[in-house]
Amino acid sequence: METPWDRARKTRHQIQEERLGRLEGGSKQINSGRFWRWKRDNKIYEFLIEARRTSANSFSISRDEFLNIQKNAYQTPPGLLPGMQIDIQELQLITLRLTDFHSMYHRLIALERRDEESDE
Repeated sequence: METPWDRARKTRHQIQEERLGRLEGGSKQINSGRFWRWKRDNKIYEFLIEARRTSANSFSISRDEFLNIQKNAYQTPPGLLPGMQIDIQELQLITLRLTDFHSMYHRLIALERRDEESDE
């Protein structure tokens, strides 16, 4: 059981990583990026997620940084897709490549059609 004083000692980044790990399909990476074997912060389904946060009004993502996340995702068995979860103050965002979002969306539509057809 987590006590209030344990919770108070956690950094916002730790709280963010734990929140992602509690999502359905989510898991926190062991030592989140400290060792070569466990890159980045979390996995959510087939995505390797880097968690970032800021108390400012904006956040910038560099091309090189996202390409590095992509490289780590591909190297993580069984080969994952890259993503970032960014907290800008209380706003929680997810950043994915457009092609990955497009594929997921069309797969969802196809599954919904199949489900509707099986109900008929």
